[in-house]
Amino acid sequence: MSRSLKAGKAREVTQIRLPYALPYLFSVLKISVTLAIIGAVVAEFVAAQSGLGYFIGLSTSFFKIPQAFAGLIVLVLLSLAMFRSVVWVQARLAPCSLPKSER
Repeated sequence: MSRSLKAGKAREVTQIRLPYALPYLFSVLKISVTLAIIGAVVAEFVAAQSGLGYFIGLSTSFFKIPQAFAGLIVLVLLSLAMFRSVVWVQARLAPCSLPKSER
């Protein structure tokens, strides 16, 4: 349709394709932020000498359960903050792509 109206490629991308793709891009971003945090912590469990995953692994190996739970709580709060920041950006850039309860 944009070609029949003689719209240029840039206009087609910015006014048709990008707004249509934004909900999908934000869905992928929410998933990838969560998986990136999981991947970083698992890598720290396995091969790091510092970091949150190392702290949790070290705490559990010495049976310091309160410290391990504190590390897990920090991890959960970090994940929630990253996820909510993506939702916040989505609410600013594409509010119509959010469910009505989050608008």
